[in-house]
Amino acid sequence: MRRSHLSLLLVAVAAAATAGCGGGVTDSSASSGSSSASAPAAKASGQDRAWMRQIHLGGLARLQAAKLAQDKGSQDVKALGDTLVKDQGTLDEQLVRTAERHGVRLPTGLSNAQQKEAVALEKAAHARFDRRFVKEMAQSHKRAISSTKREIKKGSAPEIVALAKSTLPSLEHHLAMLREADDS
Repeated sequence: MRRSHLSLLLVAVAAAATAGCGGGVTDSSASSGSSSASAPAAKASGQDRAWMRQIHLGGLARLQAAKLAQDKGSQDVKALGDTLVKDQGTLDEQLVRTAERHGVRLPTGLSNAQQKEAVALEKAAHARFDRRFVKEMAQSHKRAISSTKREIKKGSAPEIVALAKSTLPSLEHHLAMLREADDS
């Protein structure tokens, strides 16, 4: 039986927050004998699979940092955190569903480098936290935008390319919000 997508997201975030999580990968597809009510998805290329994994892994880190911002940031940074949590959760639900249809295995936790960044962010004092959060989130969004543009140009599965196209405006909007916060 498949878990709900929100439960999967919460499990992934909880796993990422647990010490010793090594950025493992899980098979997000249903068990091999199950049937699907929808038509088979077009085969995902290596580019498509790589994009989905990169966006999901970056999303896990952005979601964890945004939740931390909701608790630890200034009022403006808390508002940014609220927006990022809401939007990243929605994106990740779509991404997980699409990955399941295409049999793409997604990471279940943060990479070691992401874990180190998360610990450093958590330890940062309030004013330093705000600056560090905005800087790290801007860098993460720049990487996600670059990766998403590459998927739009080079991806081959129409459903995954369409997801990339629908994701790009949100990522660009978040980056603009982060740049505005950095200027204030």
